Order: sequence, then C-alpha cells, then structure tokens
Amino acid sequence: MNGIINLIVFLVLNAYFFIYMFRYSARIKDPLNSSRYMLIEGTEMFFVLLFATGTLALSSAGGGHGTGGGFNLQAIRLLMLEVALIMSLFVCVERPKWGIGTVMYLVYMLWLVLSLTWCSSIEFGIRYILKYLYPFIIMLTASAIVRDEKVFLALCVWARRVAAVAIIAMAIPFIGQLVGGLFWYVTALNLNLATISVVSFGLYYYYGKDKKDLIIGILCVLPTLWAVHRSGLLAFGGAVSVFMFMKHKWISLPYIAVVTAIGLAIVFYIPAFHKKMFWKDTDNELTVSDIREGNITQDDIRNNGREATWNMLERQFYVGHEMRGSGIGSCQKFLYDNPAGVKQTHGDFVQMRCDTGLIGFWLYIIVGAVVVVHCFFVTTLSYVPDHVKCCAMIAAGSTAGCYLAMYSENVVTYTMCSTGYSFALYGVMLGMLSKVKSPSYQYKERGLNF
Repeated sequence: MNGIINLIVFLVLNAYFFIYMFRYSARIKDPLNSSRYMLIEGTEMFFVLLFATGTLALSSAGGGHGTGGGFNLQAIRLLMLEVALIMSLFVCVERPKWGIGTVMYLVYMLWLVLSLTWCSSIEFGIRYILKYLYPFIIMLTASAIVRDEKVFLALCVWARRVAAVAIIAMAIPFIGQLVGGLFWYVTALNLNLATISVVSFGLYYYYGKDKKDLIIGILCVLPTLWAVHRSGLLAFGGAVSVFMFMKHKWISLPYIAVVTAIGLAIVFYIPAFHKKMFWKDTDNELTVSDIREGNITQDDIRNNGREATWNMLERQFYVGHEMRGSGIGSCQKFLYDNPAGVKQTHGDFVQMRCDTGLIGFWLYIIVGAVVVVHCFFVTTLSYVPDHVKCCAMIAAGSTAGCYLAMYSENVVTYTMCSTGYSFALYGVMLGMLSKVKSPSYQYKERGLNF
C-alpha cells in the first residue's frame, strides 16, 4: 500500500511540475494576505511546488533509508528533480545569476567529475555526484526564477506548511504507517526543521513580528529533542546562532550564549541525551563543569560505532591518498559490497576526505564559507531591501546548520531536504539582489561618476 501511495504521489507531483513549468501564469495565495490571490509566472509556481515538497522522500518502507520493499523512488525522484530544474532554465525568461558561492561550487563539482578518473566504481561515483549536483542546479535555477519578494515569501510559507505535515505524519502512528516512506525519516526532517526555524525567525523579524512565527521557530527543535538527535540539535543551534549574529551583529552574542547554554543543558541534564552522548554510567555522570575542567575526552563520547566505521574507511581510502582521495563514490561502493555492515558513513566530512581527499574536502568547506560570508556582506549594505537581507540571513543560517551536522550525519544523502534548501535560498538571494541597483554618486565638479 505504501508503495502505491508513493508511486501515485511521484507521478502526480512530476506531472504538476511540467504543467506549471510550461504555463504562462498561475494563481497562488498571497503570503502577506491569505484572503487574496496573486498571479505569478508558471515557472515561479513550478519552483514553489518543487521547493515546498523537498521533504518528500518517496522511498517505500525505507523512509529515506533506501531499504525495504515496494517502490523505492528516491534515486529516480532526485534525477527527475534535476532534469526538471535544468529544463526550467531553458523555459524561464531570466538567466542564472552567478555569485562567488556559485562559482566556488562549480569548481568543487569539476573536482568531483575529475575524481571519476580514479574512483573504484563509475556507477557509484555518478550516483554520488548527482547528490552533490542537486544543490548546484537548484541554486542556479532559483537565481533565474525567483526575483520577486512575494515569491520568496511563498517559498518560505509553503515549505513550512509541508514540513508541518511531515512532522504530524511522523508523530501520529497510524498516519505514519499509512504513508510510510512518503516523507524523509526523522533525522533528515530535523535538519530541514533547522532551516524552517530560521525561516520562521526571518518572518518574525521582517514581517510584522507575529508571535506565531517566533513560537514556530522555537518549536522546530521539539522533534529533535523527541528523537534524541544530536546532529539535529547541533544544526539547530548553529543555524539559529548564525541567523542571530547576522540580524543583531555583536549585540547578538548574549543571544548566542543563551542558545549555547540551552544546548549544553539539554545534552548534560536531559537523561536521554546524556545517555546517548556519553559512555559513563549514572553513578559518575559528566556535568558542564567537566568541560571547564577538561575532564571530557574522546573516549567519553558515545559515537554509536561511527568511529570504528570512520577508522576503517580512512585506512582503506584515505591513508596513502591524502590529497586526492580514492575517487568519488568509493566509500559507498565499499559499504554496499559488505552486506553485514552499515550502508552509510554517518559522517560526510570523513567520506569527503576518503573519496575526494583534502583538496575536495577543503573546496567544499570553502563553498560553505564563501556563501555565509557573501550573505553577511549583503546584510551590511544599506541600499539592499529588507526582504533580500532576510533571505541572506536565512540562507547563511541554513548553510551553517547543515555544515555542522555533516560531522556525524549523512547530510548529503538527504540533499533534497537539507543542503538543497540552503543553496536554493542562496540562489533566491542572488536572484532578488540582481534587481537591486546600487546607488551612484555624482561628482560633477570633477567630471566623475561612481
């Protein structure tokens, strides 16, 4: 039954993608006034629908794990999304807008393609390149299609609504059983909720300070607490901290300190988190004071077998190939060829070093860094409208959250609902920024124009 539901949703969703892509216009509710409708371009409606439904995995019985029976459409769905996004670039009127983040991502993608020449499996290499390719394509497409403030708001509002439906489906057992595999599983959704949280804070600060937005932003952390998801908590804290810093600059440091203190309190004083985080038993529990005294070592942290997997992969694919790695997809092929072991590295940074070496690893770090710095620079420009600044803050926070979670999570595997959102929002910022004209200063007495 789950497989049939997923197949129907897959077919209907893709049909609507192509219907809207080739329509001249479409109607959607005004995000600033739900009692009214506004007219937008067909490509804009296509992008709103695609962006909002990124939380759909369509991997029957596996819920995004890629396992189980039935129709597993996850890989096919990712490929169809990329095909649709590329096609929309030929349909829309505007051309993609390039920023420093886009250029650096292109350089990274070229390195991945080059690594195919020494990888252990071309098939697995291409499969993994497609996961990295999605954020790049959606970033370019967003910069070409989204130029209007209300379309940006529609993206935010509808993405939040669909994420809410996904959480409800996950929280209510009989619904979860009925639509199993329709949405990504909880760890992936928690990373998406880190983005939805800063989206809500952006709506709060820039669109009327509605307390509803503030409450939703805070409540986004609850599924992470319920699932005892450490990477999700790290993503949430990082996203909110970066957003707050960009919004309030140095005044935000007390806010960030409060967020950090709350995060530490959750880890050390909520029993479920403490038990999952540390090896020590309840008779010798670690506290916050142990951090100050330097009593916590790597041996105290419970990694659920991750470190053993990381060490095995690094011995196999990193040692002796430090600079260029063993080729994209090598780790994934190795794990899939060992049916008794895990299927994922549960640490994207380890996989990057093993597959693409220190060159690939640092190129990807630079991509995230320049995106965040570029967004910060945009927020400091006095002539940039508030809605562009709002988008820049959300994009930076979302990117920071995803990058932090990559330490011990498969963020790249969840690209449709994780990094896809981060880089899409950066593309939206580039698209809207291209419509903003910087002021020119006239110096007639010198005959110069600036």
